[in-house]
Amino acid sequence: TILPILDVMDKRGVTDFLMDVPYFPANMGLQHRIIRTTSRPASTRRNFYQGVGSTITTTQVINEPVVLFEQRSQIDEDQLDTVENPQEARRQEDEGHIAGLLEDFVNAIFNDAKSTGSEYIDGLKTRLGTLSYPGHTTSSLPYCYTCGGAATLSSAYVVEWGPRACHAVYPSGAAAQGGQFGISARDKGKEKVADADTAANTYYCYVSQFKKWVGLACWDDRKVARIANIEPTGSTTIFDEDVLIQVLNHGRFNVGATRIYVNPYIKSQIDILAKDKYSGWALADVFGKPVPAFWGVPVRVLDETILGITEAAVT
Repeated sequence: TILPILDVMDKRGVTDFLMDVPYFPANMGLQHRIIRTTSRPASTRRNFYQGVGSTITTTQVINEPVVLFEQRSQIDEDQLDTVENPQEARRQEDEGHIAGLLEDFVNAIFNDAKSTGSEYIDGLKTRLGTLSYPGHTTSSLPYCYTCGGAATLSSAYVVEWGPRACHAVYPSGAAAQGGQFGISARDKGKEKVADADTAANTYYCYVSQFKKWVGLACWDDRKVARIANIEPTGSTTIFDEDVLIQVLNHGRFNVGATRIYVNPYIKSQIDILAKDKYSGWALADVFGKPVPAFWGVPVRVLDETILGITEAAVT
């Protein structure tokens, strides 16, 4: 008999996040090219018989990379061949690999940095790594706000998802054709495997291969923002809904496609704010489930291993 396995390693909020994120094929193979305006032509006021100079719209070209996440499951053939339900045993093992792959994807969307290596993308934390917001000494897009904390901090993110906002990217070729959430799962049958201690010794394993292509495209920097330097505990420099109001007013967010992402520490601060006073917090229906919302924007809770609680201060 194959006993059920209780997964106590699952990370909070991953499934909900995956439901939020739209996926689109990359337009340049393993890159997705975005072209957006950086200026508009200025008009000329003229009188009769006065000339008008030529003008041009300037643009910026951004290439977003697409990278591959892969896992490989190997189970000794005799371990499976000696149980009553080998299919169930293998399914349980495969589920763990798929769950880990999806958690790694979500973590990359927030925490990756291309500076780490060519197999990385720039996540939201990297893109929003410098304080910049209206009224600050630096006010260029994208905006990263602060709650004033000094060390061992957290962040909240506001993201609009959509084809001209933010979305995930996968290659347009056959390699990217996967199942649910873009996972490609392949049964590779039995393969010869070298002993980890003595490479000359071999045995056979049932092998499963799992792949997921990952890319993040942010078309419009007005549709993404970070609130940084939030103390996860205590009573000062914690989450400030006044800062969130600034984020929503200075951005260009479509409420129906926008989400607020926080960890459980910040979510607790939000719940206390909502309990103590009427402050714009309410419940919204998202995919048939009631979730907290601010001004109609749903709040998603992600595991503190994804949205951490030990960040350095953003300056």
